[in-house]
Amino acid sequence: MSGPMDNETGEPKSGGAMAFIRRSAMVLAPIGVVVGVVMVMGVLDATKPKPEKKDEAPGAVAVQVAPVETRTTRLSITVQGEATPKTQAALAAQVSGRIVSVDPAFAAGGAFRKGQTLVRIDDADYRLAVIRARSQVAQAREGVAREEAESELARRDWEALGQGQKASALALREPQLAQAKAALDAAQAQLRSAELDLERTNVRAPFDGRVRSKKLNVGDFVGPGAIVGEVFATDVMEVRVPLADSDLALLQTPVGFNASTQRRGADAHLNAPVGGQDRRWEGRLVRTEAAIDPQTRLVYGTVEVRDPFSSRNGAPLAPGLFVTAHIDGARSETFAAAPRSALKRNEFIYVVTAQNTIDIRTVHAAQTTGDEVFFRTGVRAGERVVVSHLPTPRQGMKVTPIARAAASAETADELRQRSE
Repeated sequence: MSGPMDNETGEPKSGGAMAFIRRSAMVLAPIGVVVGVVMVMGVLDATKPKPEKKDEAPGAVAVQVAPVETRTTRLSITVQGEATPKTQAALAAQVSGRIVSVDPAFAAGGAFRKGQTLVRIDDADYRLAVIRARSQVAQAREGVAREEAESELARRDWEALGQGQKASALALREPQLAQAKAALDAAQAQLRSAELDLERTNVRAPFDGRVRSKKLNVGDFVGPGAIVGEVFATDVMEVRVPLADSDLALLQTPVGFNASTQRRGADAHLNAPVGGQDRRWEGRLVRTEAAIDPQTRLVYGTVEVRDPFSSRNGAPLAPGLFVTAHIDGARSETFAAAPRSALKRNEFIYVVTAQNTIDIRTVHAAQTTGDEVFFRTGVRAGERVVVSHLPTPRQGMKVTPIARAAASAETADELRQRSE
């Protein structure tokens, strides 16, 4: 016997209810799992013991320190400039003609000696001029000899026939003799001029040096004043350097200074990279200019380097080389010296007091080098200064000082332990 049927589907009514329950269970089961997990986590968190809060006082900051030392040294100034020859010249032809030969040394960079012939100009016309001038000198000498004889003859005649009267200059042919001697002087001068022109067909080096550039070559025609090349002497090289007023004070050198045997200029030590190596030369400050640059307010000085092409320097101090010059101060002084890292922002130092607190001081460094800084005032020998980085220093803040050497040893130990 069958149960009641649904009028629309024809299925039993109890079967539809069961299908609805099954679908609802499938939807609600995952939601129930999630809710249960959340409730369990909440209960666990609520029953978890809370850590006790402690009132922690800020601890002292560890810093590296180094002692200030007394140092007696001669300060120096560091300036830069370009090397230029003290003596340089433009070689020019003094006579006209065609260039017939050029010395092999007369090329850019070539070395030569004083008096060496670098360029020869065709001298054929000048040799002929010398011959003509010599002929004129010979004729003039003959004229003088003839007039001297005529004058002597006139004197004797006058003595025989003059009846004791004084002879006039014209009677003794003195004007004619003077004219003949003047003609001889002119001929000799003409000969000397012709010989000079002949000599000037050889363009010679005025000093020991090097060739900067060659302007003309064999076959070129030149006239008087034509530039055949540029040369410079190798005995002395100069470096023009800028000097501030404080530099002049340190050097104790006035504006318009010129070195002499009584007052030598300050020693200068120059260096520059050449061929991948640091080369050095020794020089001296020999003068300062007598005017102040109106734009930079600086005075320019000149450092001289003698024998700049010597092999003992390893490399020549060539023209155009940009060098750094360290010029020694006038005298040695005693300073308070500290590591370079002790100077903060170029005007402060942090002194660690006996109570291990920070004393921030404003200082003026007399000079800084790559490793050290020197002070005349503001800090004393024996005081400890902070040499490590301190992000937010405050006056009186508490620190834990660590000697610089000890800190370096601890760092080395840590690195060694890490590598092991």
